[in-house]
Amino acid sequence: MSRLNITRRIFTNNNKFNCFSIPIIDQIISDRVVNTHLGKNTTKLYQKRNNSNYESYPKLTGSFVEENNIYKSFLPDIEEKKMYLHEHVWENIDKWSDKTAVVCSITGRSYNYGQLRRLCGRLATSLRKSNLRPGDTIAIIAPNIPEYAIVVMGASEAGLKLTLINPIYTVEEIKKQLANSKTAAVITVPDKYPIVAKSILEIPTIRLPIIIINDGSSMPSSNVIHFNELVSDDIEEFENTGEKTERSVDCDTLFLPYSSGTTGLPKGVELTHRNVVVNILQQNVKELITESAIGIDQEIVPIFLPLYHIYGLIVGLCNHLGRGDKLICMPQFSSNALLEVLEKNRTTLFYAAPPVYQLIINDERFKKRHMESVKLTMSGAAPIGSEVLSKFFARIQIEMAFLQGYGMTETSPVVSKSKGAPLETVGYLVPNCHVRIVGCNDNNMGKNLGLNEVGEIFVRGPHVMKGYYNNQKATADCFEDDWLKTGDLGSFDKNGFLHINGRLKELIKVQGHQVSPAELEDIIQGHENVADAAVIGVPHERYGEVPKAFVVAKPNVKINEQEIKDFVAKQVAKYKQLGKVVFIDVIPKSQAGKILRKDLQKMQ
Repeated sequence: MSRLNITRRIFTNNNKFNCFSIPIIDQIISDRVVNTHLGKNTTKLYQKRNNSNYESYPKLTGSFVEENNIYKSFLPDIEEKKMYLHEHVWENIDKWSDKTAVVCSITGRSYNYGQLRRLCGRLATSLRKSNLRPGDTIAIIAPNIPEYAIVVMGASEAGLKLTLINPIYTVEEIKKQLANSKTAAVITVPDKYPIVAKSILEIPTIRLPIIIINDGSSMPSSNVIHFNELVSDDIEEFENTGEKTERSVDCDTLFLPYSSGTTGLPKGVELTHRNVVVNILQQNVKELITESAIGIDQEIVPIFLPLYHIYGLIVGLCNHLGRGDKLICMPQFSSNALLEVLEKNRTTLFYAAPPVYQLIINDERFKKRHMESVKLTMSGAAPIGSEVLSKFFARIQIEMAFLQGYGMTETSPVVSKSKGAPLETVGYLVPNCHVRIVGCNDNNMGKNLGLNEVGEIFVRGPHVMKGYYNNQKATADCFEDDWLKTGDLGSFDKNGFLHINGRLKELIKVQGHQVSPAELEDIIQGHENVADAAVIGVPHERYGEVPKAFVVAKPNVKINEQEIKDFVAKQVAKYKQLGKVVFIDVIPKSQAGKILRKDLQKMQ
C-alpha cells in the first residue's frame, strides 16, 4: 500500500530513462487525486469525449450507505467465477486464438493467443516435472517482455506462487525477497544473470539452476536452464498430463508481490486466484469501462508500466489478456520508444503515470497523431496535476476520456474507479466492495463516520488479500476482523464519490517509488560506528520526497554524512538512497520504543 504527495519529473535531459525507473508502485491508479481545474478549452475536450464514451457523471441511483455508516457500491454485486487465473484468461480463447497476444516493441517477437496458451501449458508441465510442487514459490526478475505472460500463466496452471522482483534491485535486496518468499526457482534474462547468480548463493530453498529467457541478447553458457527447453514442442501441455491435484481457488496464493504495507519492512502480499479474478471482473463491469473490442478488433495496449508491480501486472497484463487484446511489451522505456510505439501501432488504451505524461508533453515531437486512435487514457500511481493534464489535452486537441481511481497491492488492486467522475475524486466503489471511514481523532476514534467526514479507509471484499506471507503479526495488525486497514485518509460525498484526503502511513515516496524507513534504518544501524538511526521523508523539488536519516554515532568515533550515504548506496536501489544525513544525540521515541517521527519532522 502506498501513496504519493507529489510527483516530479524523473527523466534526464535527453528524455531517456530506464524502464525500471518508471514510478509505478504498489497500488494502481491515482491514489491521492488533487483538485484539478482544467483550462476552458481543455475542459471541453475532456468533457466532450467523456460524454461520447461515458456519461460524464454516471447517474447511478439507490443507496450507497448501509446501516452503521458502512458504504457499498451503487453497482449490483457481480457473480464470482470459481476459476483459476489461467482458466479465466483462456475462457474465450477460441474467439481470438489467431490474434496477436503479446509482441516485443524492440525485437518484434510475438505470440498469438493459441501459441501463448500452448507455451503456458508446456511450461507448467516442465516446472512440475522439475521437482517443483503445488504451493512452491518461483520468482521472475525481468523487464516487460512477451515471455512474462508465459511465466505468469504457466505458474497459475502449475499451482505455483509467483513472486515478482524489481530488476533494478541490488544483490542484497533480491536476497531478502528470495529468502522471505522461500523461492525454489528463479526465472530471469541474460542481462540480469550475474546479479541473480550472486543473489541465490545463500538461499537454501533454491532447488533449480537459474532459468534464462532468451530475449535476443547473449546467453550464459553453463549452469543454467534455458527457458526454450521448458516450452519446446515435444512437451505435453499440462492439462493433458493428468498431474492436476486438488487445489482451492479461494485459498491458493497466486501472486506474492512485496509491499511495505502501512509501516515496516517489505512484506509478501498473498493474492489468491479468487482475489485476482474477482478484481478483474470488478474492473470490467460495463458501468466503469469503455466499450471493449473483446478480441475481435482488439484493443491495442502499450505495456510500459512495470509488470513487477500490481498496476502493470493485473490492470495491464492479466486484465487485457482475458479480453483478447494486443499488448505491446516495452522492455526499455524512453520518450523516443514510447512515441515510436504510439505512431506504429494504433493504440486504443493508454495506461500511464504522471511522470510519463510530463515526459511526452515536454517532447516537441509529441503530436496529435500519436494519440488519434486512443479512446481512453488512465493515470495511475500518483496524483496528476492540473497543469500537466491541461497541457496534455492542449497538445493533442482530441476528445479523450480520462480515468483515475484508488487501489493498492493488498486489494488486488482496484477499490474505486472513476467514469467521468469529478477530477477531485477517485470515483465509485467497484461491485462487491464495502468501505468504512473510521475516525482517528480523539473525539471520534474507532467510530464509523458519515458523509464528508474524514477518517481512515477500511476495505472489505473478495479482492482483499489473504494476508502477509509468513507474517502473522503484520497480518493481524492490518486487519480489524475482515476489514483491511489501509492507512489512508478519505471521505465520501453525497453523490457516493470517494475522496482521498491524505495518509497515516510512514512510507516515503521518491519519484513514485515507495521507500520503507524501517528498511533504511536497519541498514544504517548495521554500520559499525552507528548506535541508532531513524529515517523520515522530506520534500524535494524534483523527486517529491527523499529519505533523510537522523543518526546517533557511537561514542568516541568519527563519522560523516558522506560515509553513511555511501554505506547505504551500496546496498539499495538508487531511489532508496539517502538525500540527507544529520547527526543527533538521541532518537526521540515513545515509552513503547516507537520512533516519534513527528518530532523528527519538527527538527527540519
